[in-house]
Amino acid sequence: MMRRVLMMCVFTVLLGGCKPSPTPPQMQTQAQADDETPSARSAPDTRRIHALIVGIDRYRFSNARQQGAVFSDLRGAVGDALRFKQALAEIYGVDVDEPKSGACDSSNAATTTLTDDCATRARILEALEQRITTLRAGDTLLFYFAGHGSRYRDDTARDQDTGYNGTILPADARNPDGSPGDIFDVELKVLKDRATAKGLYFVSVFDSCNSATATRDGAAGQSRTAPALAGATLPPVPAAPASAGGDGYWAHLAAAQDGEEAQETGGGAVGPRAGVFTTALIDTVRMPGMRDATFGDLIHEVRLRVGARGHAAQTPSAEGTLTAAIGARSRTTVLYDVEQIGTTATLQAGTTGGITRGSRFALYANQADADARRTRVATASIADVGSTTATLALDAAPVGALPKRLIAEQIAHFLPADTLAVAIDLPASPARDAANAALRATGFAVESATGATRLVEAADEPGAIALRADDGTLLAASLGRADDPGFGDRLAEALRKVARVQQLLALRTSGSADNRADPFPVAACIAADGHRPTACPPLQAGGVRRIGMRERITATVINRGTRPVYVYVLAIDPFNAVDLVLPKPGEFDQPLPPNQPYRRAGMSFDAPGAYRFVVLASARPIRADAFQQAGGERDIAACRSPLERLLCASSEGRRDAGVVAVGEWSAQVSTVLATPEGAP
Repeated sequence: MMRRVLMMCVFTVLLGGCKPSPTPPQMQTQAQADDETPSARSAPDTRRIHALIVGIDRYRFSNARQQGAVFSDLRGAVGDALRFKQALAEIYGVDVDEPKSGACDSSNAATTTLTDDCATRARILEALEQRITTLRAGDTLLFYFAGHGSRYRDDTARDQDTGYNGTILPADARNPDGSPGDIFDVELKVLKDRATAKGLYFVSVFDSCNSATATRDGAAGQSRTAPALAGATLPPVPAAPASAGGDGYWAHLAAAQDGEEAQETGGGAVGPRAGVFTTALIDTVRMPGMRDATFGDLIHEVRLRVGARGHAAQTPSAEGTLTAAIGARSRTTVLYDVEQIGTTATLQAGTTGGITRGSRFALYANQADADARRTRVATASIADVGSTTATLALDAAPVGALPKRLIAEQIAHFLPADTLAVAIDLPASPARDAANAALRATGFAVESATGATRLVEAADEPGAIALRADDGTLLAASLGRADDPGFGDRLAEALRKVARVQQLLALRTSGSADNRADPFPVAACIAADGHRPTACPPLQAGGVRRIGMRERITATVINRGTRPVYVYVLAIDPFNAVDLVLPKPGEFDQPLPPNQPYRRAGMSFDAPGAYRFVVLASARPIRADAFQQAGGERDIAACRSPLERLLCASSEGRRDAGVVAVGEWSAQVSTVLATPEGAP
């Protein structure tokens, strides 16, 4: 676990627009398909993407230019903005603007870029206003921001654990004359509402954070935070516009969630540093099959990538219409040809087309039925996949003989298993070679110089190998010597614990879906003993929850909804151990009635560091004990609900279940910093 001051992040990312990609080949008729080689079929790309790209490293009133200022410049935000803009051009074909040498602003019909001194409050808001005014229904407006974020006290904020809402800092923010110049979340909400009322697709992407301090962690990199506003006065905000009958939507992706910080680290294609979140997002969109992925698919993969790089305490977030895709109200429909020979059905696409094992397809007798989504003849799952073809396994025996040629549409996408990157900090030797061989033998881990999980020499056992996190935390004090017969098994189990935690944290859902409130609005509070069930203590200075090693803690959850809900709390310690906190030991699952708290007191921390608490709320009971990092074999067949299947798969170190749409369950994560005895 990364031992760092934990911050609060509010906004993050909404992806926007691009010009239409080249039109794919025209779809064949079924008769034509019988005579020609089958191939993937795709509807024309009609997305119209427009973007405002903002990146700020140099602030007018930072401590580099203003004596007494309490926040610093950044080094990776502008580079992130340029990399993101480049990705829009390369992946989505957006006609991006080309700034003149040395200029900090540029614009064309599709995009506007503002960096450093040009990215003032007035110019950012003006650029958004101009795009909203000129765009038409069905256009995508993408607002990307990389820079400092902050917060202000809001006692009406929905998050009872913090009581804060967020801001982003333009280049002219925090003028000593008393005008803060921040852009408030309520201002952005009004713009978002205007855009969606007009029928626009409004996507925002913010690689920024907020906190009461401007902490810099040199080992982990730099965090994008600025001090909280004291006694903030919100600017006049016009009333939300009435819907104009447009069919717009909004989506929001964030670098981190409340109680966490957004990090930047060294490297990146542009500039010496890069945001962890932006890098993961770009890498995700470049994956086969992810160009047209839903926002829900994207954020799930991004969370895993961020965790795999050792930033497990940074949990990317998303809200809004997560079933939509970039520039479309849903994943772009792609139809595939299927050849049926005997009992074998072969899909004419493979890994190069983004096909993954376990993904499910609906099968139709002809293209007309597929276009209209009527009269399925069967459903099937991918049993085996090659580079250009894949084998389908029918879910059930068909009624009667199937046509030789079928048309397939994907109905559930299973994301590919992640590869865990592990650095080997051992000198060249036979022991190092043996350790690398054992790493490859796990099937899910590979050596990488950038891996945040590291194999190192054990401190107290000459010749033995230990496993530690990038922040120095020992995950396994000794795995024995690399030539020991049991070394490979011990290494695999230690790495599975890391992978399981990443899968667990990736389950976090958004606060809303399709512009509706969270179906399971459960409030959670992890704090020292002694607080009332309905009054969570405020966070300490720095916007974090700190609890000393000697203190006893209480976990409280309250059902803020209108219907009973099953609630579970899992605790993750700095060493990736996972324990079930609620329900209490020996208690059976009982639905929690509306407005009723459920608590467990008298607990304490075993070691200093960051502890994460995952709160799950479900419409039905689940086997939450499947997530615990100890115990015997699990009965995977007994995991029946969508959430249970995700839980049980991750407990085995696998991710072979598709992303489950929010609606049956929700999940949130709270982070607490356990301080050593005598520490502040």
